[in-house]
Amino acid sequence: MERVDFCDILYIEGMGAYLRMVTKHSKIMTLQSFAQMENQLPSEQFHRIHKSFIVSLNKIESIERNVVKIGEQRIPIGKNYQEEFYRKIAK
Repeated sequence: MERVDFCDILYIEGMGAYLRMVTKHSKIMTLQSFAQMENQLPSEQFHRIHKSFIVSLNKIESIERNVVKIGEQRIPIGKNYQEEFYRKIAK
C-alpha cells in the first residue's frame, strides 16, 4: 500500500468498487468506500462535489457553470451537492 499525504491529493474519483486518488504525479487505486475515505480526509480541505468525486478545495483552479477545474480535469458539481459546496467555499 502506498502512502499519500493529504496535501498531494488533487481529487478522488469513484470507479465502481474502487477509488482512484489522483495526485500531481500519480494515480493510485484503493479498495475503499467513499464513506471510509471521507472519514479519513480533513473536512476543511476536502469536499464531495459529486456522487463520484471528492476534491481538494486548495487545488481548485476555477469554477464555472457548476464545473470545477483542477489541472486539466474538469469535474462536474452534482445537483445534490451544489448548495453545500457553494456555501462551504463562500466561507
